[in-house]
Amino acid sequence: MSAVKNMTKIMKKTLTEIIGAAMFFIICLISPASGEGYSVDLSEAISLALENNESYLIAKKEIDRANSQIIEAAAGALPQITGGLTYLRNWRVPTNVIQFDGEVVTVKFGTDNSYSADLTLTQPLYSGGRTIAAIKIARLYKKLSREMVRGASQDLKVEVYNTFYGAVLAREINRVSSQSLKFAQENLDIVEKMYAQGMASEYDFLRAKVEVANLQPTVTKSETDFEVATSALKNLLGIKAEDDLEPEVEFDSSQFIVSPVEVSGYEDELIQNRPEVKISEYTSEGRKRAISLYAAGYKPSLNFRTTLQYQTQFDEGNVFKRRWDRSLNSMLELNIPIFDSWRTPSQVKQAKIDYSQSRLQEEAVRKAMILDLEQSYGKYLEARENLSAQGNAVELARRGLEIANVRFENGVGTQLEVSDARLQLQLAEINNATAFYDLAVGYAKLMRALGRDLEPIK
Repeated sequence: MSAVKNMTKIMKKTLTEIIGAAMFFIICLISPASGEGYSVDLSEAISLALENNESYLIAKKEIDRANSQIIEAAAGALPQITGGLTYLRNWRVPTNVIQFDGEVVTVKFGTDNSYSADLTLTQPLYSGGRTIAAIKIARLYKKLSREMVRGASQDLKVEVYNTFYGAVLAREINRVSSQSLKFAQENLDIVEKMYAQGMASEYDFLRAKVEVANLQPTVTKSETDFEVATSALKNLLGIKAEDDLEPEVEFDSSQFIVSPVEVSGYEDELIQNRPEVKISEYTSEGRKRAISLYAAGYKPSLNFRTTLQYQTQFDEGNVFKRRWDRSLNSMLELNIPIFDSWRTPSQVKQAKIDYSQSRLQEEAVRKAMILDLEQSYGKYLEARENLSAQGNAVELARRGLEIANVRFENGVGTQLEVSDARLQLQLAEINNATAFYDLAVGYAKLMRALGRDLEPIK
């Protein structure tokens, strides 16, 4: 009997534990996670930026604005329908005195209440070319907006390259600094043991301790720089600050190889592809059209108008029970400008000045694009040469550190040799990471300078 009771207690306890575990599991499932983890390569980073970056999305909205402006400009050539209702209350009805056969007669002109309702159709027939010029300007603005979006896309991709590889560089510097501190700490442990056994001098022991102390602020700074660079990348890609982000990258410089560029031979491609050049061209053409738009102020305008009107007048009573008189009329309205206080000549003159300035700006933009290509190509070649110069410097420096450690442990080398070898390894690794960063960003800027769409090689 006691065995049965014990078995019952065990079963109840087990069931309670199972229910508790299940409840805990359910709570874990329904509880929101504190943050998500993202592991993105360069291609995914560019896609996320194009989807989430606010500056780029704002630029895309300009195309919608341009479409609306085309509709607005075209409305000037389409019929307009307006309606109106007017109520007039005469608190004192106008009167007039008339003498008729020697008698004075007072005549009222009007009633206490007067209502009129009208519906008017207006069709512009000729506006001096205003509508056509406005439509052409609006269409040019749409083309300009598309080039602005293309330019914003290219700028954003270059920024992604810069920020993405900037985060990778910060991570590498943090890794190298942490590794250097680890090596220095291991070396301090060895020197401390050798000093205790009389195999190392007090100078070597103190130097090892100082080296560890000097590296600790560097590691702290590199950690902070890495956090800042990662936060900048999250912000650019539209990732929440509390989420983890790990940039994935292969240190393969072959994906950034560009054929030799002769600047003089790429001018046509540059002028054809750079959004800035297209924007300046469309701006000049739009300002040229603006001259015609303002010059239309010299020309007459002709409108056709038809009005349907209902009227009723009474002194007292209900307006809805009154008889409404209907009238229908049509008219042609010709407006001829004679003198507008020199408004039109001033507007035309300003438009011509704007056009002249835009032509000069167009030429300046072309020169700036050529200079940008020269500078970008020079920076790219410099970065490629720096990375090539690194060669096997990291492996050689690592091998040198191993030799220096062995020599010092065997009593042949000095602590100074070990410190110098460790410093050379740290510099070689940082220089290699920096050179790769410069090459990646230089490649992106060169593609931007050529006006080519920047897509990473997968």
